[in-house]
Amino acid sequence: MSNQGARGYQETLLVDTLDRIRRNPEGRKVVHLRLSQLLPPNRTPVRVKIVTRMFRTLESGRQVQIFSLTNDDLAMIVGAGAQRDVNNIIHRIRKLFEGDPLTLDDESGNDRFALWYDLTLDAAMAIHAAQQLRQDAQHVQPKVAAQAFPTITPAALDEIHKKLAFLNVVPFVRDQVALRVDTQNNDASIEFYEFFLSVGDVQRAIAPNWNLFGDRSLFQDLSRTMDQRMIEIVLRAPQARGAPAISLNLNLETVFTPAFQTFLERVEQPQKVIVEVQAVDVLTNFSMYLDAQSVLSSMGHAVLIDGLSTSALAMLDVALMKPDYAKIVWAPELLDMMDPATNQSAAFIVQNIGAEKMILSRCDSASALAWGIKTGIRVFQGHFLDAYRKKAASRRRA
Repeated sequence: MSNQGARGYQETLLVDTLDRIRRNPEGRKVVHLRLSQLLPPNRTPVRVKIVTRMFRTLESGRQVQIFSLTNDDLAMIVGAGAQRDVNNIIHRIRKLFEGDPLTLDDESGNDRFALWYDLTLDAAMAIHAAQQLRQDAQHVQPKVAAQAFPTITPAALDEIHKKLAFLNVVPFVRDQVALRVDTQNNDASIEFYEFFLSVGDVQRAIAPNWNLFGDRSLFQDLSRTMDQRMIEIVLRAPQARGAPAISLNLNLETVFTPAFQTFLERVEQPQKVIVEVQAVDVLTNFSMYLDAQSVLSSMGHAVLIDGLSTSALAMLDVALMKPDYAKIVWAPELLDMMDPATNQSAAFIVQNIGAEKMILSRCDSASALAWGIKTGIRVFQGHFLDAYRKKAASRRRA
């Protein structure tokens, strides 16, 4: 379907269709992909078209109805027989936009990228959401095209640094719990709390008209400043107090700054600090990674290699990097992944790195948890684990 014509046309079709099937939903669900909330470099017309085309093949069987909304969001009414296929495509789309803050959970562990409504339970809520989208489309002026945002310049970076110095970043610091699963007792305990500063929120607050990611070196400079602002306030977070460990998303350079050393001195003993660094940063400065690991290890702390997607696992020999921890991003492809050079499965790669070191992130289904446990992984992050923890707590109270 096209979003051309009167503003709100596709949204009106969505509302009318939902209203028509609400009395006989037959197990159908609605999924709303909030593409409009992606960072400008990711929210290009080409990428929006790519995402839409990924679902087009499912339309032929009338199991999926696609609505391309005015703001570039995508809404789909999905029959029971197509929900698994749609979910698998959404996983691939997350991989396409890997690194965009929208693909990370919010502070309550909720998915901000894909919103699902079960029409057998939530038809009224889905219709209300569609009506709100229609109203927005009819009254809000079109946004500036994403490709119009210029790449950040050194002069612009100086101004952004000045604004960042006075910005209250407390609302922009996110956290997510990592849970260790006890398979014998069906219980889960806190392994650590991860903290990170939402780049998307910071950009919207102080640099809404700049493409921060266009120049990697300038973005790295800005992200080091964001590291400094985050570590100033993490220890005041309620979740940090009493947790066995604190995990921080940082640049390698930040480990060697006076601000980080002061942070370590203020950490409650025997609380461990885990520094999460992206795999690409390790590759670009391996000697600094080794130095950072040595410094942290000497003080009883640790380093974690983050962002290990299926493609990264296939390309990198993470075992040679000897991390204290490594974090795999869950994707259904892990079930079938084989290294074409060696015929080694993803499970074999996990065992080679050390299953006891692994964390499976974005664990949002029973199949993800089951794969991780079967592979030997015991530490997980994601929506499904939050629900698992609540069930374990209710069993203990019973």
